[in-house]
Amino acid sequence: MTHLRSPPVRSEKPFALLILFVLLKLVGEAVNIMCQVNPKYEKVVVIEYRKKVLYLHLLKALYGYVQSALLWYDSFTNTLVRMGFKLNPYDLCVANSQIKGKQCTVAWYVDDNKISHVDDTVVTNIIEKIEAKFGKMTVTRGKHYVFLGMDITFNDNNGTVTILMKEYLKEANADSGKDAYLFTVDNGSEQLDKRQGEIFHSIVAKLLYVSKRARTDAQLAIAFLCTRVSCSTEQDWKS
Repeated sequence: MTHLRSPPVRSEKPFALLILFVLLKLVGEAVNIMCQVNPKYEKVVVIEYRKKVLYLHLLKALYGYVQSALLWYDSFTNTLVRMGFKLNPYDLCVANSQIKGKQCTVAWYVDDNKISHVDDTVVTNIIEKIEAKFGKMTVTRGKHYVFLGMDITFNDNNGTVTILMKEYLKEANADSGKDAYLFTVDNGSEQLDKRQGEIFHSIVAKLLYVSKRARTDAQLAIAFLCTRVSCSTEQDWKS
Protein backbone atom coordinates (compact mmCIF):
# COMPACT_ATOMS: atom_id res chain seq x y z
CA MET A 1 0.00 0.00 0.00
CA THR A 2 1.42 3.36 -1.00
CA HIS A 3 0.10 6.88 -1.03
CA LEU A 4 0.27 10.06 -3.03
CA ARG A 5 -0.45 13.43 -1.48
CA SER A 6 -0.54 17.08 -2.32
CA PRO A 7 2.07 19.45 -0.87
CA PRO A 8 1.16 20.38 2.74
CA VAL A 9 0.02 23.91 3.44
CA ARG A 10 0.94 25.28 6.85
CA SER A 11 -1.41 27.65 8.61
CA GLU A 12 -0.44 30.62 10.72
CA LYS A 13 -1.06 28.62 13.90
CA PRO A 14 1.93 26.77 15.41
CA PHE A 15 2.14 23.12 14.36
CA ALA A 16 -1.02 23.37 12.25
CA LEU A 17 -1.01 21.42 9.00
CA LEU A 18 -3.62 21.46 6.25
CA ILE A 19 -3.51 18.57 3.77
CA LEU A 20 -5.29 19.51 0.54
CA PHE A 21 -5.88 15.88 -0.45
CA VAL A 22 -4.37 12.44 0.04
CA LEU A 23 -4.54 9.62 -2.52
CA LEU A 24 -4.22 6.06 -1.25
CA LYS A 25 -2.91 3.43 -3.68
CA LEU A 26 -3.96 -0.18 -3.10
CA VAL A 27 -2.27 -3.00 -5.02
CA GLY A 28 -3.02 -6.71 -5.46
CA GLU A 29 -5.03 -8.55 -2.81
CA ALA A 30 -5.82 -5.30 -0.98
CA VAL A 31 -7.83 -4.26 -4.05
CA ASN A 32 -9.92 -7.47 -3.91
CA ILE A 33 -10.61 -6.94 -0.21
CA MET A 34 -11.72 -3.34 -0.77
CA CYS A 35 -13.99 -4.37 -3.64
CA GLN A 36 -15.60 -7.00 -1.40
CA VAL A 37 -16.26 -4.29 1.18
CA ASN A 38 -17.80 -2.01 -1.46
CA PRO A 39 -18.44 -3.49 -4.95
CA LYS A 40 -18.73 0.00 -6.52
CA TYR A 41 -14.93 0.23 -6.49
CA GLU A 42 -14.72 -2.53 -9.13
CA LYS A 43 -15.61 0.07 -11.79
CA VAL A 44 -12.46 2.10 -11.14
CA VAL A 45 -9.92 -0.70 -10.73
CA VAL A 46 -7.05 -0.43 -13.22
CA ILE A 47 -4.26 -2.78 -14.25
CA GLU A 48 -0.66 -1.62 -13.82
CA TYR A 49 2.22 -3.99 -14.57
CA ARG A 50 -0.25 -6.92 -14.58
CA LYS A 51 -1.50 -6.08 -11.09
CA LYS A 52 -4.82 -4.68 -9.94
CA VAL A 53 -4.54 -1.13 -8.65
CA LEU A 54 -7.12 1.04 -6.92
CA TYR A 55 -6.65 4.74 -6.17
CA LEU A 56 -8.73 6.19 -3.34
CA HIS A 57 -9.20 9.76 -2.19
CA LEU A 58 -9.17 9.90 1.61
CA LEU A 59 -11.97 11.98 3.09
CA LYS A 60 -10.99 11.46 6.73
CA ALA A 61 -7.79 10.88 8.69
CA LEU A 62 -6.55 7.29 8.38
CA TYR A 63 -5.32 5.59 11.57
CA GLY A 64 -1.57 5.00 11.50
CA TYR A 65 -0.94 7.62 8.82
CA VAL A 66 1.72 10.20 9.70
CA GLN A 67 -0.48 13.16 8.77
CA SER A 68 -3.30 11.72 10.88
CA ALA A 69 -1.15 11.89 14.00
CA LEU A 70 -0.25 15.51 13.24
CA LEU A 71 -3.89 16.44 12.60
CA TRP A 72 -4.85 14.87 15.95
CA TYR A 73 -2.05 16.71 17.74
CA ASP A 74 -3.13 19.99 16.14
CA SER A 75 -6.77 19.45 17.15
CA PHE A 76 -5.93 18.48 20.74
CA THR A 77 -3.41 21.27 21.37
CA ASN A 78 -5.73 23.90 19.88
CA THR A 79 -8.43 22.69 22.27
CA LEU A 80 -6.10 23.11 25.25
CA VAL A 81 -4.96 26.55 24.07
CA ARG A 82 -8.58 27.69 23.82
CA MET A 83 -9.00 26.48 27.43
CA GLY A 84 -6.18 28.81 28.50
CA PHE A 85 -3.22 26.39 28.47
CA LYS A 86 0.23 27.19 27.15
CA LEU A 87 2.52 24.57 25.60
CA ASN A 88 5.77 23.85 27.40
CA PRO A 89 8.54 25.00 25.00
CA TYR A 90 10.80 22.16 26.23
CA ASP A 91 8.19 19.42 25.74
CA LEU A 92 5.40 20.09 23.26
CA CYS A 93 3.28 17.29 24.72
CA VAL A 94 2.95 19.13 28.04
CA ALA A 95 0.70 22.15 28.64
CA ASN A 96 0.31 24.32 31.73
CA SER A 97 -2.21 26.82 33.01
CA GLN A 98 -2.57 28.85 36.21
CA ILE A 99 -5.98 28.03 37.69
CA LYS A 100 -7.09 29.28 41.10
CA GLY A 101 -3.54 30.47 41.71
CA LYS A 102 -2.03 26.99 41.21
CA GLN A 103 -0.50 25.26 38.20
CA CYS A 104 -2.56 22.76 36.27
CA THR A 105 -0.55 20.45 34.01
CA VAL A 106 -1.74 18.23 31.17
CA ALA A 107 0.75 15.73 29.74
CA TRP A 108 -0.18 13.36 26.95
CA TYR A 109 1.00 10.70 24.54
CA VAL A 110 -1.41 10.52 21.57
CA ASP A 111 -4.74 10.14 23.45
CA ASP A 112 -3.41 9.04 26.86
CA ASN A 113 -3.58 12.00 29.22
CA LYS A 114 -2.30 12.81 32.70
CA ILE A 115 -3.93 15.82 34.39
CA SER A 116 -2.77 17.22 37.72
CA HIS A 117 -3.84 20.05 40.03
CA VAL A 118 -4.04 20.41 43.82
CA ASP A 119 -7.81 20.97 43.54
CA ASP A 120 -9.79 17.90 42.44
CA THR A 121 -12.62 20.07 41.12
CA VAL A 122 -10.24 21.73 38.67
CA VAL A 123 -9.23 18.33 37.29
CA THR A 124 -12.90 17.37 36.98
CA ASN A 125 -13.62 20.58 35.07
CA ILE A 126 -10.73 19.97 32.65
CA ILE A 127 -11.89 16.39 32.03
CA GLU A 128 -15.42 17.57 31.30
CA LYS A 129 -14.18 20.15 28.78
CA ILE A 130 -11.99 17.60 26.98
CA GLU A 131 -14.86 15.09 26.90
CA ALA A 132 -17.20 17.74 25.50
CA LYS A 133 -14.87 18.02 22.51
CA PHE A 134 -13.65 14.44 22.02
CA GLY A 135 -16.16 12.18 23.77
CA LYS A 136 -16.24 10.09 26.92
CA MET A 137 -12.87 8.96 28.34
CA THR A 138 -11.82 6.20 30.71
CA VAL A 139 -10.73 8.05 33.85
CA THR A 140 -8.52 6.78 36.69
CA ARG A 141 -8.03 9.02 39.71
CA GLY A 142 -6.06 8.70 42.92
CA LYS A 143 -2.50 8.23 44.17
CA HIS A 144 -1.78 5.13 42.10
CA TYR A 145 -2.47 4.36 38.47
CA VAL A 146 -0.89 2.97 35.30
CA PHE A 147 0.15 5.44 32.59
CA LEU A 148 1.83 4.21 29.39
CA GLY A 149 2.99 0.99 31.03
CA MET A 150 4.32 2.79 34.12
CA ASP A 151 2.90 1.99 37.57
CA ILE A 152 2.98 5.41 39.22
CA THR A 153 2.47 5.87 42.96
CA PHE A 154 2.47 9.25 44.73
CA ASN A 155 3.83 8.79 48.25
CA ASP A 156 2.17 11.22 50.67
CA ASN A 157 4.50 10.35 53.54
CA ASN A 158 7.62 11.85 51.93
CA GLY A 159 6.41 13.71 48.82
CA THR A 160 8.14 11.35 46.38
CA VAL A 161 6.91 9.41 43.36
CA THR A 162 7.58 5.70 42.74
CA ILE A 163 7.60 4.44 39.15
CA LEU A 164 7.63 0.68 38.52
CA MET A 165 7.30 -1.29 35.29
CA LYS A 166 7.30 -4.88 36.53
CA GLU A 167 4.16 -5.92 34.66
CA TYR A 168 5.46 -4.38 31.44
CA LEU A 169 8.71 -6.32 31.85
CA LYS A 170 6.83 -9.54 32.57
CA GLU A 171 4.92 -9.05 29.31
CA ALA A 172 8.15 -8.62 27.34
CA ASN A 173 9.67 -11.66 29.05
CA ALA A 174 6.56 -13.75 28.37
CA ASP A 175 6.78 -12.87 24.66
CA SER A 176 10.31 -14.25 24.49
CA GLY A 177 9.74 -17.39 26.55
CA LYS A 178 13.50 -17.73 27.08
CA ASP A 179 16.07 -17.26 29.81
CA ALA A 180 18.66 -14.54 29.32
CA TYR A 181 22.19 -14.94 27.88
CA LEU A 182 23.42 -11.39 27.58
CA PHE A 183 26.38 -10.06 25.58
CA THR A 184 26.84 -13.30 23.64
CA VAL A 185 27.22 -13.21 19.85
CA ASP A 186 27.40 -16.53 18.05
CA ASN A 187 28.27 -15.89 14.40
CA GLY A 188 27.24 -19.43 13.56
CA SER A 189 23.79 -19.09 15.08
CA GLU A 190 20.86 -19.50 12.69
CA GLN A 191 19.10 -16.35 11.50
CA LEU A 192 15.60 -15.78 12.87
CA ASP A 193 12.75 -16.05 10.37
CA LYS A 194 10.81 -12.88 9.50
CA ARG A 195 8.05 -13.43 12.08
CA GLN A 196 10.45 -14.18 14.94
CA GLY A 197 12.63 -11.26 13.90
CA GLU A 198 9.63 -8.92 14.16
CA ILE A 199 8.79 -10.26 17.64
CA PHE A 200 12.43 -9.86 18.72
CA HIS A 201 12.39 -6.25 17.47
CA SER A 202 9.15 -5.58 19.37
CA ILE A 203 10.52 -7.02 22.62
CA VAL A 204 13.71 -4.97 22.39
CA ALA A 205 11.64 -1.83 21.73
CA LYS A 206 9.62 -2.52 24.89
CA LEU A 207 12.78 -3.02 26.92
CA LEU A 208 14.27 0.19 25.50
CA TYR A 209 11.15 2.08 26.60
CA VAL A 210 11.44 0.62 30.11
CA SER A 211 15.13 1.50 30.33
CA LYS A 212 14.33 5.15 29.57
CA ARG A 213 11.40 5.40 31.99
CA ALA A 214 12.00 3.22 35.03
CA ARG A 215 15.09 1.00 34.69
CA THR A 216 18.01 3.20 33.70
CA ASP A 217 20.30 0.58 35.23
CA ALA A 218 19.43 -1.75 32.34
CA GLN A 219 20.44 0.63 29.55
CA LEU A 220 23.77 -1.09 28.85
CA ALA A 221 22.15 -4.48 28.26
CA ILE A 222 19.33 -2.99 26.20
CA ALA A 223 21.77 -0.94 24.11
CA PHE A 224 23.51 -4.21 23.20
CA LEU A 225 20.22 -5.83 22.18
CA CYS A 226 19.39 -2.81 20.02
CA THR A 227 22.47 -3.52 17.90
CA ARG A 228 21.03 -6.95 17.05
CA VAL A 229 17.53 -6.08 15.76
CA SER A 230 18.61 -5.91 12.11
CA CYS A 231 20.55 -9.20 12.18
CA SER A 232 18.86 -11.18 14.96
CA THR A 233 19.71 -14.86 15.40
CA GLU A 234 18.61 -17.73 17.62
CA GLN A 235 21.36 -16.75 20.07
CA ASP A 236 20.06 -13.17 20.17
CA TRP A 237 16.59 -14.58 20.86
CA LYS A 238 17.98 -16.30 23.97
CA SER A 239 19.62 -13.03 25.01
